[in-house]
Amino acid sequence: MKSIRKIDAIPKLNGSWKFLDDYSYEEMIHGQLLYSTCHHGFIKKIAFPDGYNLSEFTMVSAKDIPGENIVPEPECDQPFMAEKEVFHFGQVIMGIAHPDRKLLREFISNTKIEYEELSAIIDIKECLENQKNAFGRELTIDHRTGKKPDPNWIHHHKIYYTPHQEQAYLEPQGMIAVWQPEDKIMFVRATCQCPFFVKEGVETIMSDTIKEAVIETSEGIGGAFGGKEDFPSLLAGITSLLSYKSGKPVKIVLEREDDIQITTKRHPARIEINSWTDPETKKIMKIDIDYRLDAGAYQTLSPVVLARGVLHAISGYCIPDAFIRGRLFRSNTPSNGAFRGFGAPQAFAAMEAHIDDIAANLKVNPYEFRKINIFKSGDEFPTTQPILEDHLSDCLECVIEKSNYLNKLKEFKEWNKTHKDKKGIGISIGYHGGGYTGNGEKVLNSEVKVVIKKDATVMIFVANTDMGQGAHTTLAQMFFEAIDHPREKCLVQLPNTSKTPNSGPTVASRTIYIIGNLLRKFAFKIKDELGFENLEDYVASNQNEFPREFRMNFVQDPSVVFDDENYVGVAYKDYSWAACVTEIYYHADTYQIELTKNWSVMDIGKVVNQKIATGQAEGGVLQGLAYGLCEFFYKPGYGRMHGFTDYALPTTMDIPEINIEFIHTDTPIAKGLGEIPMDFPAPSVRNAFHNATGVFIDEIPLIPERILGSIKNLELGI
Repeated sequence: MKSIRKIDAIPKLNGSWKFLDDYSYEEMIHGQLLYSTCHHGFIKKIAFPDGYNLSEFTMVSAKDIPGENIVPEPECDQPFMAEKEVFHFGQVIMGIAHPDRKLLREFISNTKIEYEELSAIIDIKECLENQKNAFGRELTIDHRTGKKPDPNWIHHHKIYYTPHQEQAYLEPQGMIAVWQPEDKIMFVRATCQCPFFVKEGVETIMSDTIKEAVIETSEGIGGAFGGKEDFPSLLAGITSLLSYKSGKPVKIVLEREDDIQITTKRHPARIEINSWTDPETKKIMKIDIDYRLDAGAYQTLSPVVLARGVLHAISGYCIPDAFIRGRLFRSNTPSNGAFRGFGAPQAFAAMEAHIDDIAANLKVNPYEFRKINIFKSGDEFPTTQPILEDHLSDCLECVIEKSNYLNKLKEFKEWNKTHKDKKGIGISIGYHGGGYTGNGEKVLNSEVKVVIKKDATVMIFVANTDMGQGAHTTLAQMFFEAIDHPREKCLVQLPNTSKTPNSGPTVASRTIYIIGNLLRKFAFKIKDELGFENLEDYVASNQNEFPREFRMNFVQDPSVVFDDENYVGVAYKDYSWAACVTEIYYHADTYQIELTKNWSVMDIGKVVNQKIATGQAEGGVLQGLAYGLCEFFYKPGYGRMHGFTDYALPTTMDIPEINIEFIHTDTPIAKGLGEIPMDFPAPSVRNAFHNATGVFIDEIPLIPERILGSIKNLELGI
């Protein structure tokens, strides 16, 4: 558990580390997207502004695409560019490029598009409430016993809503395409999570006009959080088409307003829960969950998000009779996609709120109620996968002790009797399966490459990107620590699809869990194969063998058997577990919640780098708290937020004291960390507010307007 300094720390501090907009190429021109300002309609006319020399502009539309006008996705239903009909605000209609970036922006902002407008669904509840909007795709986990609920059991029924959420990465979406006609190579410099996804996207749109697309990331990627998983394929395709048509390098970097309005976000959700609890044992005996996601105009990545959401929908509770149904719904809004947590935060927001609702009805302490129902060794997930450890329970017990929860529960109750402002404390738990779901990692068959040079420098070749989370530092660390090699002689190659094998995308908490553990295993294998004690000494004595290349593929554990059709079996071999307690101070005059403290305890297995892990956890917890407290995307009659002036991110003044602790760190395997900190904090805010005021609110975020409306409705008996 060594805190090795990140390899990019000093270059980022001195400004030498290049992000996408820092790159420039000879004769490079700038590109931008012309997108729909209509939610749904037919394009009747595009009128370019007067006073510009159109011959100076390079323009591409759907008719210029030599390949397929479909972005490759798990569900291939989204075009790169609209042809006649637009299905959402922000749908790309054209790509336009010009040498002068400022003039290009003026040109596009003054271009007018005439539409024949059609009816559109842009309201989240209008989308998710109407069964007619369902795409038809349905996932179910059926773990029902067939028995009717006992008439003595207490029935609880609630519908919970969660909103869009903006990834708010520091660096907007960007892409540079460089057409190389002499060898028919389309080189693309990308700020992305998944270089091989982008490669497939470019080769799909360009077809046989190019021999190959080569994708290389920029040195620095200014954050992603899932937002640079799927959208870069679309952006790279259009940028490449512009470069091909103009014969010049083309750079597109989205303006922040455009990035916020047209790129993928977290899926809004409607989660309806019916549960039946035995009032004597306080055990939840039966549950039905209807999990719905607003996919946006196209499904794209949504089926995969739906799958994880359904698999995490029951939260961390053993319920003997369970039925979970998941569906995608269509709206006329930009397609939603990947975001840290990938469907799980919506699930926990609903179920963890529901647990507190039941506990309040039964007049049971929320902690005690969780203790009774929480997963224990020997229990089963609804997929029939056995629970093999009590680590979730350990997380809960640890966070209760660290936060002094039980004493504060009593203390705050007394305080609230005599004060207008209120204090509250709330619990939530969570877990996250590492890697691709079910058979996904087996199908992916990730490969890594290592080259040992004549000076004993080890070069690691993987497709996994470092988005600021420290992945390349930690991956190198897992290799060099395994064989006690000097850290300065172990480096990670910048991902490049012509140099690095396909080790899979930087998603699904798989970078360290799958690729890091594979590299560690690989290091031991190379050591055994060469038979060295010290690699530097061995290379010095056997110069004729080097440089030497080694390759290794990930092999799925044979115990992972999953029925993809019926959702039965081992969905994830290893899970990370977590629990948190959040304290709030409620300002009654302004209806505002002030976050004061948060304690989060996580089991992520072996912690490779303490500082990097703590930073990841703190950032994720803050994102989760903001999801529950202040972040929302639409205002009635206003539409999407236009920038960070009106999208309410927490400032330094809003951040509470965050306490992170990792437990069970003596286990041999490093499990997933990237996503779990985002999964569980949001409902702890809601539960703390209920503890403070006695008011149930079943929709996040808990903004003052929503709190005021709920209190007024309560007073009116609505």
